[in-house]
Amino acid sequence: MNNISILLRDLEFSDTGKYTCHVRNPREYNLEHQATVFLQVVDKVEKVDNTMTRIILAVVGGVIGLLVFILLLKKLIAFILKKTQEKKKECLVSSSGNDNTENGLPGSKAEEKPPTKV
Repeated sequence: MNNISILLRDLEFSDTGKYTCHVRNPREYNLEHQATVFLQVVDKVEKVDNTMTRIILAVVGGVIGLLVFILLLKKLIAFILKKTQEKKKECLVSSSGNDNTENGLPGSKAEEKPPTKV
């Protein structure tokens, strides 16, 4: 937002050092701001080859992504298995939950009559 760039030309190695910049803004009633920077003059900016760094970051990111995918897949499978087991339990309850008291069948809760004497 408040970035000010300065282009310096025809620098020499002897220009390396600490510089203080003083700025006045008339809108701020001539308040003075200052910043100190260290200037280092170099012969030529060296371009760094980042290929290896990018490869390492891609591999690490891929491994992390794979781990997250495996964990999510594990959770999904566990959820599906849990739901499948709940359905099996519901089936067992509904099939064994028949009450034979009305029919008077053996094993029912109906009152048993004593055998008749002859």
